[in-house]
Amino acid sequence: MSQAAGTPQETSRFSLDKLSTVVQTLAILGAGAWGVYTFIYEARIKPGLAPPSLSVTTTLEKAGERDGRLAIRSTVTRTNVGEAGVRVLGLTYNVIGTGMRFTGPEAGPSPESLAGRSEVTAARYGRAERQEMVLRQGVLFAGATALPAEPSELQPGEAVSRDLIFYVERDRYDSLRFQVDLAYTKLSEPAVPLVLALGPDGRIRAECAEAARCRELTTTDFGTEFSLW
Repeated sequence: MSQAAGTPQETSRFSLDKLSTVVQTLAILGAGAWGVYTFIYEARIKPGLAPPSLSVTTTLEKAGERDGRLAIRSTVTRTNVGEAGVRVLGLTYNVIGTGMRFTGPEAGPSPESLAGRSEVTAARYGRAERQEMVLRQGVLFAGATALPAEPSELQPGEAVSRDLIFYVERDRYDSLRFQVDLAYTKLSEPAVPLVLALGPDGRIRAECAEAARCRELTTTDFGTEFSLW
């Protein structure tokens, strides 16, 4: 004697339960796949798309004095503030000493004198009378030159500090301008050849050796003023 077939209600309930199970299974699989994709995107894809980014901070302090000369200690810290690894290719320092001339109060600029100008400096006391190059220093790292050179690579969040001591005549300058320039690329991209060159203003720079590849290079510059008083 054969078994009786299930009622239409039982068949319908069975189909709905089966469908619900299938939907839940697909949802779990989809959530897992999305989690894997999100992990891969955050860990691999996103850092690969992010541009290289470095920040620079400079600290200057008087380290001593002898025979009318001051020893100045500089600490330059470069930090990878981006999401991609960075290959530093060139680093240059230019230190400019400024001698000031102090006179009585001078009249400020008139509205007419500002027309057509993009930059104005008007100080009530003091005017730069003499500016001289005190220090030039340039370094090309591995990848920027075919000559033997040390590598300089920074992972996201990593920082490197570099100390330097230089000397100035105490009575010759009133202040110093310390200029730092960095040239770098993403660590995942090919290095760009560089050369050290002097600009028309007398500053040393790390410049592209191949004009066609200059667009692949990222640069950051930072300057700070330091009073010798």
